Amino acid sequence: MHPMLNIAIRAIRKGGNIIIQNYDTQKFIKEDIDKKKIFIKNIMYKTYRIISEVIYKSYPNHVILNKNTDFIKNEKNTLWVINELDGKNNFIKNFPHFCISIAVVIKNNIEISVIYDPIRNDLFTAVKGQGSQLNGYRIRCANIKSLNYTTVAVNLPLKNYEQSLSYLEIYKKLLFSGISIRCTGSTVLDLAYVASGRIDCLFDFNPKSINLIAGKLQAREAGCLTSNFTENSEDHNFYTSNLTSSPKFIRLIAEKIR
Repeated sequence: MHPMLNIAIRAIRKGGNIIIQNYDTQKFIKEDIDKKKIFIKNIMYKTYRIISEVIYKSYPNHVILNKNTDFIKNEKNTLWVINELDGKNNFIKNFPHFCISIAVVIKNNIEISVIYDPIRNDLFTAVKGQGSQLNGYRIRCANIKSLNYTTVAVNLPLKNYEQSLSYLEIYKKLLFSGISIRCTGSTVLDLAYVASGRIDCLFDFNPKSINLIAGKLQAREAGCLTSNFTENSEDHNFYTSNLTSSPKFIRLIAEKIR
C-alpha cells in the first residue's frame, strides 16, 4: 500500500469517528437553529483538526487545505485537500448520506483519493494508475448499453436559479428516455457511487469546486470520463466537468441532449 494512502485512511477513519459520535447528539438541539449551526461548525472543526494532526505527524512539511480554500498550484509542496463533511444538510436533518474525503496532490497531479462514508463504513480509495477500490475490492463503473432503467445523480447550481431552470429541459429529456434521477445532497459520495457502479452518471453543474477532486480521481480510476457534452475533458485536473460516467453512457447522453 502507498504510504500516504495508509496515512490518509488512518486519518479519515479518525475523522469519521468524530462524525459518528456526534450524529445522534444533534437530535437534542433540533429545535434551536442557531445552536445547531454552531454545533455543526464545531464538529467540522474537530474533524478537520484530528485529520490534520494525523497527517502532520507523518508529513510535517506538507500543506493541508480544506474545501473552502482557494486552490493554488504548487510544484514544490505536496497538498492534502480535506472535505471534512460533504452533505452537511443531510447530516443536519439526520439523513444518513454524507461523507469525508481526502485528496493528495503531488506536483499538481491528483495522486491519491480516499472517501469515507462513516454511516455505512464504506471506504473508497484510489491511487493514480492503480485503479479504485471499495473496502479493498476493485471497482469499475457501470457498463451501460442503453438509457433505459439507468440512474443519474444531479447537483444543481443553487446560487443561479435561472440556470437551474434551464437544466430542467435537460432533465425532461432524461426522464422521457427512461432515466431515474436522484439528488442525494452529497456530490462527493455520488462520484464514489458512479465509480462503483451504484449510480450510472453524475451531472454536476458546479464545475470549480475544489472539494470534488477526490471523487474525480475515484471515477477516473474506475474507468469513467468527464465531459461537457461536446468534448471529453480529462485534462482539467482540478475541476469536474458537467458529466461523469462511462464513455458509452456519455455518448448515449450526448446524442440525446447536445
